[in-house]
Amino acid sequence: MPELLMLLGAGSVAAGAECLLTGIAATHPVVLVDATAPAWAKPYLVKHIAANLTECTITAGVVENYASRHEVRGVLTYMPEHLVTAAHVADRLELPSAPAASLATLTDLVALRELLARHQVPQPRWAEAVDAEAAIAYADLLGYPVLVRPRTNVETGVALAHSQQGVLDARERLIRDSRSVTSSPVREMVVEEYPDGPSISVETVVLGDGEIRMVAIARTTFSPTPNHQAIRYCVDAHDGLLHNPVLRQIVTLAVRAIGVAPGVLHITMKLSPRGPLITDIQGRLAHDLVPALVKRATGIDLPQIAARLAAGKSPDLTPTRQRAAAIHFAYSSTTGRIQNFAVPLGASHRPFLERMVLLQQIGNHVVAMPEARPDDRLAYWVVLGRDASDCNAMLDEASLSLSTEIAESSVTDQAALQRISPATRFI
Repeated sequence: MPELLMLLGAGSVAAGAECLLTGIAATHPVVLVDATAPAWAKPYLVKHIAANLTECTITAGVVENYASRHEVRGVLTYMPEHLVTAAHVADRLELPSAPAASLATLTDLVALRELLARHQVPQPRWAEAVDAEAAIAYADLLGYPVLVRPRTNVETGVALAHSQQGVLDARERLIRDSRSVTSSPVREMVVEEYPDGPSISVETVVLGDGEIRMVAIARTTFSPTPNHQAIRYCVDAHDGLLHNPVLRQIVTLAVRAIGVAPGVLHITMKLSPRGPLITDIQGRLAHDLVPALVKRATGIDLPQIAARLAAGKSPDLTPTRQRAAAIHFAYSSTTGRIQNFAVPLGASHRPFLERMVLLQQIGNHVVAMPEARPDDRLAYWVVLGRDASDCNAMLDEASLSLSTEIAESSVTDQAALQRISPATRFI
């Protein structure tokens, strides 16, 4: 009989949550614990229990009450703001989970940086900035460009700054954005160097006995704009970095330092001139459909692996595919309301195109770079190929097939910011 799982938080379609929930629900009955159950999530659920997830004790009580009447086999979440709560709940139910204290370290960027430093894990040079003046001073010392990040390491964004004014703008943007995620705006920032070199993520599985497995490398392309949005990911089953001993050593050192087991980790890195540097560690499944790329390229199903680990089971990590998969997200070059949004006839039927998904509809208001957020994405394309070079060439071609007309307006035009209900259309 499939193991019943409690999922804390449904997440956002824009962040790829439907892909994650689909994978989990394919093999396990799922009970969602969240304030509400989004319409898109309901087909994958056996039940929804209303709870305020910001209250850990109340959430634990709600789950314990349900578990007293049903055989719950695991508790999990793919939302960073709920990781610690999920670990506490699992511990109270005596179910498998990474230690709550270890996961709490991952939600505090300063604590994470200090821990990695104590264990001599390579990472960018950084400094904590409690105010704007300190942020500018540290940025000047580190040298531009720099990344400005909130100390609270959840979904509050990252900003790239090329000057003192850029640092001030980045800090204000992050404070503003944090209001939508936390009860009070985040003001403590981390300023860190942004070295040259490719950006990657290492999708890592840590088994219950502590064994560490690097299962996929996702090569990431960011927008050059200050909001530093990821616009493209590519996963190649033959990526040589999977067998790079230096990279493996750094990942192993980092995972052992934080003490997260069992679980699926999303570890981001910069391949800098002085070697690989760990830029972040998230104790959850990757967002932005990266797990979908991993499955299409290698056959390894990360959401199902996370579910099995949560239920105390050993997952199958054997690759069954040997190819590449990639995704590209399109943003508008103009802020305004969509007046025309179309794809030429036949454009979605190219043999290399696995899917094209329109994320907006006529009448929606979208924001252009550098203020754009994931909710402003117009569409995305997923392609399959022999290798990363193949995929990138196909994405370049596919991305030319979207036709949009935007009636320009100000990003501060509050009337224009009221959207029609968002749409997702598979082409």
